[in-house]
Amino acid sequence: MKCVFQARHMIEAHMLANLLDQVGVMAQVHGDMLQGGMGELPAAGLSTVWVAASDEGRALEVIAEFEARQPADREEVSPATTPTPLTGQGFLAGLLVGMVIGAVLMLMFLR
Repeated sequence: MKCVFQARHMIEAHMLANLLDQVGVMAQVHGDMLQGGMGELPAAGLSTVWVAASDEGRALEVIAEFEARQPADREEVSPATTPTPLTGQGFLAGLLVGMVIGAVLMLMFLR
């Protein structure tokens, strides 16, 4: 058996193992259940995909195709999804409306 892939998480490892199975390469996932352990264990990188030594070449080809099709990791956030900070006139207006609603509800329930 040869380790052909170290996944970021167990879902990725199982996806790749299933993809390999679909093309006729029997694959096993090792270490996927270790991610539930906390403490001394790292949070990611524990799941690995293993294949028979004779299938290593084909498995590496399939893995290269799989990785080429994955979208690039982007840490940029578009301005449309960037949350606005809770400062300025909008925050103060919301705070004032909340206080008025709270006061009205308190008066209703105290009567």
